[in-house]
Amino acid sequence: MTTRTLAARLTHTGRPPEVAEVELREPGAGEVVVDLHFAALNPLDTYVIQGSVAGEAPRPRVLGVEGAGMCEGRPVVVHGGGLGIVRDGTWAERVVAPREALVPVPDGVALTAAASAAVVGTTAIRVTGDLGRVDGDDRVLVLGAGGGVGLAVISLCRAAGARVWGQTAGAGKAKAIAAAGAEPVLAATAGDLAEAVAGAAAPTVVFDALGGAFTAAALELLAERGRLISYGTSAGPQSTVPMRVLYRRNLSVIGYGGVGEPPERIRSGTELALRAALDGSLVVPVHEVLPLTQVGAALRTLTNRGAAGKVLLDVRS
Repeated sequence: MTTRTLAARLTHTGRPPEVAEVELREPGAGEVVVDLHFAALNPLDTYVIQGSVAGEAPRPRVLGVEGAGMCEGRPVVVHGGGLGIVRDGTWAERVVAPREALVPVPDGVALTAAASAAVVGTTAIRVTGDLGRVDGDDRVLVLGAGGGVGLAVISLCRAAGARVWGQTAGAGKAKAIAAAGAEPVLAATAGDLAEAVAGAAAPTVVFDALGGAFTAAALELLAERGRLISYGTSAGPQSTVPMRVLYRRNLSVIGYGGVGEPPERIRSGTELALRAALDGSLVVPVHEVLPLTQVGAALRTLTNRGAAGKVLLDVRS
């Protein structure tokens, strides 16, 4: 018997995905079928749509790099194994996934939280712990603090005992940033950043999801031996670095890109994120949940940077 599933597929690079009922192929060796409940949207999905990531992969294919649902009677997160990049992903009622891409969801973690945890949670854990080494002595500035990763970074830094400031372009996300634990919230452009933090002790760590002029401005603010962790370029892919400031203050600039992580690191990051969600140190607010048929509206919210937290698709049949 042929199984069919509603899915959002990329048919042409640069065009919105098309929602249609498609045939679900039979799983092969090492694969399982996951009945999905929720799937998350990420900036990576927009890069796939634009063709700047996996532009040569076959089309049509289902988008979505992470989600949560049920497999063999247990709740799971599904992420990795090329899902949503080079093979069919999670923006569907069901997905055929490599078994190694499944991570059990701990009791006590809601499926909406689980569906939000893999990409954002792994990124936040890697940049704050592995790279930023944040502890209670740090003063942290989070650029782009109202995004999903920014809010997660705030929660983890606060759990570590650090003082945290959150930057946002306007007042629209200030409430969510403050609720995550940032104090103060800075509504500042790159040009206003120095004035916004004037009079306060220099930050020891900056988490930079913006790039562009923000990177140079943030380096000017960092304390001696401070570190800047870059994991995005929402404000622009190019920045002019003040080299004398960089070497005279002994600053460190470190980049993180989750796409290049090996499979075992992707899986371990998801496991860490789910444990942190369970103990409350990682909080990823959900901005909105829309039905799969409204994937276009969900993408507009994401690309217009209107979401304070994660945007999810309800993909249940």
